[in-house]
Amino acid sequence: MRDVSFITANFVARESQYALDPFNWGVAARATVDAFHGPHFSDKFSELCRLVKEAGFDNIDLWVAHLDPAVASASMVSEAAAILRQHGLKVVAYTGGLGRPNMTRADAEKVYQTAKAIGAPVLGVGLNPSNAQLAFDLGREYGIKYAIENHPEKNPQELLARIGKYGEIIGVTQDTGFWGMFDYDAIKATHELKDHLLHMHLKQVRQTADGWHSCAYDEGVVDMAGVVQALKDIGYTGAISIEHEPTREDPTPAVVNSAELLRTWL
Repeated sequence: MRDVSFITANFVARESQYALDPFNWGVAARATVDAFHGPHFSDKFSELCRLVKEAGFDNIDLWVAHLDPAVASASMVSEAAAILRQHGLKVVAYTGGLGRPNMTRADAEKVYQTAKAIGAPVLGVGLNPSNAQLAFDLGREYGIKYAIENHPEKNPQELLARIGKYGEIIGVTQDTGFWGMFDYDAIKATHELKDHLLHMHLKQVRQTADGWHSCAYDEGVVDMAGVVQALKDIGYTGAISIEHEPTREDPTPAVVNSAELLRTWL
């Protein structure tokens, strides 16, 4: 079975007590960074891993706000790696990345050093075009692939154009929720990206009066079972991270429900 993982960005609103109104991703992320990167890091990171294990997962896709290379000390990174081992959690991807324009090599290396320490084989997140060569060079040096996540791109062709000559190291993290939001067939996209698909953020979405929101797999507009069948058809063997980031409630029940469906489809 392909590795089914819990992406810890599902807890984006947890440190804000699911009470930000209106919700602001940046504010919620900052609250998470502040809550984790301090004297209580070990306790907070242990609690995070415990929640993931209790939800029935052995694999984790670690959100950068829970271990931010820009502010985490070397001891925090070492503690995180040890805590992950203690809980028996395998890191399938890390959302630390080179999203800021024109990053220095020193700052970028902190991302790769952190990913290496926790055993992440893939960076699954956005990539600023100015850092493509840097991601390629560091990826070869550290043995870590960079999988660009489709957020602004409205179709697979835009993603493939971004990979260009860097295909040996740089590929794609497919976020199915954004295809739903852009009214692009996620099954078709899966087939179109098959040669460059390194990681999956399998996300369902639905539209309400106040916009698009993620949801459980049986509640939205994306044909999730069809996408999973497409992954099987193309021979995808990478990890599949269940992504659901509600802003006003604990995501765990919906994620557990989605995991049950996913494992059935697989």
